[in-house]
Amino acid sequence: MKQMDCCLTEESAQNLVNTAEVQSSNAENAPAPRDDSRYACTNCKSISRPVTHKTVILMLKPEGFDRVAESEYRFCAAPDCRVVYFTEGSEVPFTTDDLRVRVGLKEQADPIPLCYCFGFDEADVRAEIAASGRCTIPERISTLIKQEMCACPAHNPSGACCLGEVNRAVNRLLAHAAPEMQPT
Repeated sequence: MKQMDCCLTEESAQNLVNTAEVQSSNAENAPAPRDDSRYACTNCKSISRPVTHKTVILMLKPEGFDRVAESEYRFCAAPDCRVVYFTEGSEVPFTTDDLRVRVGLKEQADPIPLCYCFGFDEADVRAEIAASGRCTIPERISTLIKQEMCACPAHNPSGACCLGEVNRAVNRLLAHAAPEMQPT
């Protein structure tokens, strides 16, 4: 099977569903979402991760194109910080208001995007848990990745595979729903 530029091999996709670890198969096209403490967000000082120039351009509203520098961009994943992209030495970062899409990691109200390639959000997870007591969305995404259907650098603001974030959200929502799912 040909390996995708943006996500995972078949074996690592299955491991990801089981362990919620993200490993990118191509760091140039889809950097693994590995936080890097050497580069702090220019606003909140939290750690950041690299993101490609292409991802930044694809996420920005057209009026932001003229502000794009040729520098290496970083993605701030801190939920309480509205900065999404910044460069070292730049005084003007890109915030959630500058993007065409909502950044799920930074949102508190629905819709809270989880998977940008296939359109899953937290409401989908909550609905499936309420209906069945479990969630198959990570497995469904993994299957689509195996079929070479993802395009994370073009759709996900972090530029990386979303499956780790999806798994974390599913685990959080399952834990939150667990007391409600218990018979009385």
